[in-house]
Amino acid sequence: MNPVVSVVVPTLNRPNELRQALGSIAGQRGIDMSEIEVVVVNDGGQPIENVMCHGRDAGLVIQMVEHPRRLGLPSARNTGVEYARGRYLAFLDDDDVFLPYHLASALTALEPGVDGVAATCVVADQRVDPRLQVAGGEMWDVDFDPLLLEVVNLFPVHAAVLRTVTASSARFDPRLPAIEDWDFWIRLTREHGYRFSRLHEPTVVYHRLHQASMIGAVAEDAAAMARFNTLVRGVWSRWPASTSRSARFRLYSGIMYWQVLGRLAAGDPVNPHYYLCALRALARAWREPHAEQDIIDRLAEAAEGDRDDEQRIA
Repeated sequence: MNPVVSVVVPTLNRPNELRQALGSIAGQRGIDMSEIEVVVVNDGGQPIENVMCHGRDAGLVIQMVEHPRRLGLPSARNTGVEYARGRYLAFLDDDDVFLPYHLASALTALEPGVDGVAATCVVADQRVDPRLQVAGGEMWDVDFDPLLLEVVNLFPVHAAVLRTVTASSARFDPRLPAIEDWDFWIRLTREHGYRFSRLHEPTVVYHRLHQASMIGAVAEDAAAMARFNTLVRGVWSRWPASTSRSARFRLYSGIMYWQVLGRLAAGDPVNPHYYLCALRALARAWREPHAEQDIIDRLAEAAEGDRDDEQRIA
């Protein structure tokens, strides 16, 4: 009997973090462990058999796939998709964690006519133990709209639980060193008709640690910001805007990146959560047309660090 959901976990030389990630899957509530399959893809890294044994001892059904050499994160995820046997897919990077009701809540929200659910994500600047109450962090929780998705990435990869993709063309692009998840969501919605909804409940944690996060790095380094901006424009070029409104909002997003780059070039500090703050401003202007009037000012505030307190959790 095939599992209900397969969780794809790519990993590379982070055994301690991987152990915690697997522990967060083993700690899922509201779903039987027999309904979960974990596909761990070791992307050419150090041996992890002892971590696998620990996960199996915790009750997990684990497939482990070894890449003989490093192929990159998108390729590791693609390998996991190929091996997955579940009706639904979830993703978890080896340095992030699920909160206890993530899978059960997302699967319950997969109502008829919906192909994928994106949960609210807690963005944490320090490591979080999913067994304890989460304190501190930013909330990544923006309503889904396929046209706004053409402008910005609306949710991180491990926030989503979706119907298993069967078409070989529905894969992550191995040529992208970042934002490959955003490209993947656009591909699913445009080429494969996927419909997403949002789960307004924080059930996953994204560890935005400087040493492991490109988003964190671009808030401190102008060269990294320029490279990231180039990647964003590459995605826009690959997926032309389908409406004049989404094309206009891409201009706003481009202005935001130039504002951040300008601050970095001038030696001014940049809000480390600039992306989330800018995303909220863009989403509000998209949802409430009158808010578009001052969107440039709101994006400047996002880069400077004026954050909405109600979007934090305490």
